[in-house]
Order: sequence, then structure tokens, then C-alpha cells
Amino acid sequence: MKPSSTDVEVRKDETARLYEALIDGEVVGALAYETTGGRFSLTHSYVDQDRRHQGIASAMARYALEDLSRSHTKIGIYCGFVADYIEAHPDWKDAVDINRSAFIATRTARDTNSGH
Repeated sequence: MKPSSTDVEVRKDETARLYEALIDGEVVGALAYETTGGRFSLTHSYVDQDRRHQGIASAMARYALEDLSRSHTKIGIYCGFVADYIEAHPDWKDAVDINRSAFIATRTARDTNSGH
């Protein structure tokens, strides 16, 4: 059974710099962000392979954009999925700077702690 968008819970983990998607308490996806000079950037996203195409990444993108837009500074977008999400939801275009050609090498706290 596919989860509905209401089955997806999204939370922010400031220590790991992640937005995490959960279904039934299990983390099934993550959207990483970075902070540089008071500016936020969404850098990359991941959803478990067996959970893709169910609206999970969209739920994370929407939650992150709503959360970060409160900073009243443009949000840097370096994640291809989030860039595609914004193209499909143009109301966000004024709140972001999309840079598809840029690459930011990031390691979240979770990556570091898990030995990856």
C-alpha cells in the first residue's frame, strides 16, 4: 500500500542539518541543508528506493521551503529534485536561487557519525 501525503511526517534535525521524512516512525528519506553566512542552502535529498514516487521527497521539499523561507533571505537550491519541485510550484521562485551547475561537497553530521 502506498502512503498518502498525510502518512508522511517531516521533522527538522538541526544537529544533523537534515529534514527527515518518516512513515510509521521510520526514517525513509532525508533532505540535507547547509548554513553559510546566515544563508540556507538545500543541497541534496534521498528517499529509500522502495519508497520513491510516493510524494515523500515533495513533502520534504515543501516543509523545508516553508521552514527556511521564514529567514527572509533567498534559499540556495543545489538539489536537483528541489529545483524540479520549484519549477512545478512556481510560487517559490522568488524565495530561491537555483544553481543546477554548482556542486557542494557536504557531509552531514549523520554521515560523519555513521562512518560513511
